[in-house]
Amino acid sequence: MKKILYSLLAVGLISCTADDKIPDESELTPSVLHDKNINHQSELDNYLYENIEKPYNIRILYRFTDEETFRSYTYTPAKYDKSIEFVNIFNYLFIEPYIKVTSKRFLKEHSFNILLLLGDPAFNADGSKNVGLASAGVKIHLTEIDNIQPNSIYWLNDNFLVTLYHENAHTWHQAIRFSPAYEQVSANDYKGGNWVSAWGSYGTTDYLKAGFITTYSSFNKDEDFVELLARYIVYFNADLDGCNCKTTDETKWGKNSTNPDLQNLPDGYDADDYYNWRNKRYNYVDSEKWDEMNNESAKIWQEVLKTADEKIRDTEQYTGKEKIEQKIAIMKNYLSTTWNIDLDALRAEIRSRYKYVVGKDFEGNEVPKKDFARLNNN
Repeated sequence: MKKILYSLLAVGLISCTADDKIPDESELTPSVLHDKNINHQSELDNYLYENIEKPYNIRILYRFTDEETFRSYTYTPAKYDKSIEFVNIFNYLFIEPYIKVTSKRFLKEHSFNILLLLGDPAFNADGSKNVGLASAGVKIHLTEIDNIQPNSIYWLNDNFLVTLYHENAHTWHQAIRFSPAYEQVSANDYKGGNWVSAWGSYGTTDYLKAGFITTYSSFNKDEDFVELLARYIVYFNADLDGCNCKTTDETKWGKNSTNPDLQNLPDGYDADDYYNWRNKRYNYVDSEKWDEMNNESAKIWQEVLKTADEKIRDTEQYTGKEKIEQKIAIMKNYLSTTWNIDLDALRAEIRSRYKYVVGKDFEGNEVPKKDFARLNNN
């Protein structure tokens, strides 16, 4: 079982007492009995079957289905209205971009089969939160559906979409392996089951210097591949997202600046132009939600790679940045030659929809905002 982990301290108690009486079925009202019938087909059930399960072979289960859940956690079923919001988002930011860049047939043949929607987070004994649980890229549990923020792209990316892009990529390499050259790039630094403790205290970036985009990437070559692909999609990228701020004048680069505010400026970018572009990320959040800029998906590819631009050990030939760039090149070649998928085109198609999720484009201009509360609105 794979776990996508994000640390969050949680304290919660749910208790039952002897006074909590479970009513006999004869005491239930007709409306409760009606809701108790899990075979009742709602509008959402019909929509899911006709628009997702039948064409793409993806079952979305929002009712409580005990036999499909991992037994290690306590769950609550997702609320009906929140499930509708998720389904519309799933269609808009996953299905539609993928079939546009590939095809309906491809998605049906190469995707996970089951999405189980759960209302609340799933917490581990240490207080860490699982935003997603998955089994071999086939069945995915998505938690915290009831807390969905349908018009926050940073929240959606961190809590749902990065997991979906990650798990879907598993189905590709499970069908046809990527080049062994990928594994060789960081061959000496895969950690297996020790990936959590191997990189030391929270906040260390040594995993980047070893050529891994996240600590979990160091679990094995397969997790490395799908983690890197998912982050390549959700991170901002100055070269792909309209910065147009490269310069050959090294005096404007962060590494030669005495201003500490510019130390993270990626080499090769004009300081003024880059930071003007960088600040436009705030256009995707409401003014009262600036804390969303701390979300992982608000990161910038070039800044992450600059942090990786050191060697994990003196004997290494390449820096972590160079290793990540080598992996991306191998990945793009594999996707193109094996599946006829242009990763940059897929990324662009997904991100072109962000403005309609938040109601503003990257420049801050207002655009029509998607209403994900109603079925068939996409």
